[in-house]
Amino acid sequence: MDNLLMENNLTTLQKYRLRSTTEKSFTVGDLLDKTYAIGFMKNLAAAIGAPSERTAASIFIKRYAFIAVISLFAMTTGNKKMNLSLDNIEMEEAERGKDWLPMISFKNSSIEEWNGEDRKEWRKNVYRELFAKNLYSLISHFEKTFKVSKLVLWENIAVYLFWLYETELKEYENPNVKDDFRFLLMEAEGNLFGRYNHNPITKYYDEKKIEDEVRIRKTCCFTYQLGSKRCKTCPCTHLTQDGRCFDGESICSAVRSVT
Repeated sequence: MDNLLMENNLTTLQKYRLRSTTEKSFTVGDLLDKTYAIGFMKNLAAAIGAPSERTAASIFIKRYAFIAVISLFAMTTGNKKMNLSLDNIEMEEAERGKDWLPMISFKNSSIEEWNGEDRKEWRKNVYRELFAKNLYSLISHFEKTFKVSKLVLWENIAVYLFWLYETELKEYENPNVKDDFRFLLMEAEGNLFGRYNHNPITKYYDEKKIEDEVRIRKTCCFTYQLGSKRCKTCPCTHLTQDGRCFDGESICSAVRSVT
């Protein structure tokens, strides 16, 4: 993978936790098996100090969101398309007592180059493989298995994509950056993300707070349940009392506001 990335001028992907190999890893596709997924989230919850498998599932998607960052960075800056089959992706397992920031690797590291024809259609194919076939499969499965809202899981991914285009690629002198970001927010059809009529990412994009230049989330990702303070971008920051939501953690008012 390292040589392949260097040959394709994509070494920066290592910044986003991509490695040639991963140790003590698991295949992401195995999580589509309900029995395996339940055992995995139980172990993950114990390792990271999460109070429930539902919280662990949300944290997992936050970490796994880097597969979207890796994919869209390669697409935008290098016109590359990776093999994003769930069975092709490996991640490092969590270790008790350590921060879980897992490295990601591909079993098959082949990269497909844009052929120079109709980039808009090619880009849609990248989206289908990333969102509809990969991320949607996990999100819908986790919602059913762990009772965690799709709204929370999609926002866990959305915030990293906004960060990619607004911060990481801000200084890139490449017309694809603005064009691809506009496509993500305004043009991508719902069916590119799964069984949707509307783009599930758009609803999370709004103006940042001027005073501290942050975008307040629409949903809570439950990270505070790992023993940390609520994030400054959490919508529940002003809705809590003694660290707890007034109306519970199932589908709180913050989540309902984006349904």
